[in-house]
Amino acid sequence: MSLAADERAMADLFVTPVAACIADSDMFSAPLFVEEEAYIRKAVPARRREYSAGRAAARKALAKAGGAIGPIIADPDRSPRWPASFCGSITHCEGFCSAVVARSDDASGVGFDAEEAKPLGGDLYHLVCRPNDLVHFRALPHIDGVDWPKLAFSAKESFYKCYYPGTRSFLGFREVSVFFSVKAGGAREGGFSIVLENKVKPMPRHAADFIGRWMADGERIYTGVTLPRS
Repeated sequence: MSLAADERAMADLFVTPVAACIADSDMFSAPLFVEEEAYIRKAVPARRREYSAGRAAARKALAKAGGAIGPIIADPDRSPRWPASFCGSITHCEGFCSAVVARSDDASGVGFDAEEAKPLGGDLYHLVCRPNDLVHFRALPHIDGVDWPKLAFSAKESFYKCYYPGTRSFLGFREVSVFFSVKAGGAREGGFSIVLENKVKPMPRHAADFIGRWMADGERIYTGVTLPRS
């Protein structure tokens, strides 16, 4: 599959228009703006490459969405500060980096995550999955390249990336449950919904307004959450 086709597949994880960019090899050594350098000056080389690729992919996605090119600095909590009228999300995993950007006229928020397709380690189950998650996973079909607990990890990450900018409230993995659906015919893609189990946490919109989609390609799993503009 071509890079352009892969980027279209990433964009299809969202229910409103987004611009997607997958970092190519050159972006891992892309120069940073001076304002961005301040956040990465003391980082080890691997972290610097990841950061450079993320910022380069984010700027290219932002340009595709009609935004101006400039530094994408981080807030004190390290989350990217997107220009006014845009929202976005950056994801990294081993050898892969991508970013998506939406116009605020279309979406109040987007969350994007990619993970290696290898299963979630058994020692992490109790940190990521609630008992009702595990019951739900047992009812799902076996799909090659899809480990449901690992997909839950990614789905909860995407939800958090979409949820946090509007609430500035931290969520633990076990404070939410996830429920997956699978496209007919055994396709390695589908949707998911999130339930916020910790009722004291702020919820600016109904949980059903956060729309999740997932896909897998054998090498990685990908999840996206959209909060459409109300």
